[in-house]
Amino acid sequence: SMSEQPEISNSYETECQRAELLGLQPPDRAEFERKRQARLEHELAEQEAAEAVMLEQQDETLGGVGGKLGELNSILSSTQQKLNRFKQTACGSLTNIFSRASSGSVDLTAGGSGTAGGASQEERPSVPTPQVLAAKPPPTAAEVSAAKAAKQKRMDSQLDKLDALINQADNAQIAMSEQTQQMRRLAK
Repeated sequence: SMSEQPEISNSYETECQRAELLGLQPPDRAEFERKRQARLEHELAEQEAAEAVMLEQQDETLGGVGGKLGELNSILSSTQQKLNRFKQTACGSLTNIFSRASSGSVDLTAGGSGTAGGASQEERPSVPTPQVLAAKPPPTAAEVSAAKAAKQKRMDSQLDKLDALINQADNAQIAMSEQTQQMRRLAK
């Protein structure tokens, strides 16, 4: 029956037909439109809240990836310095050079995942639940416009971060490839 369909798809005419079939008074058009508008605003608020949560999670993920790429590039820079020193001295074995300076290396497993990730989540404010949003009056057109602009700005910022991460990854790959070739030449 029609009552099983989602209320969203019901038009005023459908509601009038339903009332007629059930022997009820047809709904007041203004009241029907007011309730429909309130329902749409509530759904929009829930969707905006879900998108805000998703953007927050993406920010955390991008930050974590950026930190790991930064650590990798730091390791590659350190390795390049060691290779350069080895080439300059041209004496001793690779193992002596790497074991002598290994105390300054960065541990990828401990650095970014444990301390930094835990601290940032404790400081982060909680996202309002849909029940809290429902208690507030519907947002004004200006508030909706400002929220959309803020969301667009945040998405643009995330795209910029992704571009920077891609560049960091490309640089890391080039450095690793060059260092591998250098080590192969030195090993001959």
